[in-house]
Amino acid sequence: MKQLPLPEVIIVLIEHAIAAPFCTRQLADYGTWVIKIEHPEGGDFARNCEKGIIDNSHISFLSGKESQIYIF
Repeated sequence: MKQLPLPEVIIVLIEHAIAAPFCTRQLADYGTWVIKIEHPEGGDFARNCEKGIIDNSHISFLSGKESQIYIF
């Protein structure tokens, strides 16, 4: 198995929108352990920003985080 470049890095973050989740997704792909803290009442607004346009596209930005909860 290929060694990832950032296997011992841990990031705890509070983020929302598109840019920050996209960046931390890239870090998670490189082996970083990403722990995302979300608001307990609704989570990241990106979960609902495209309802009716492109359902579930938020998964590509929000995946790779330790605390991820998928709401469909």
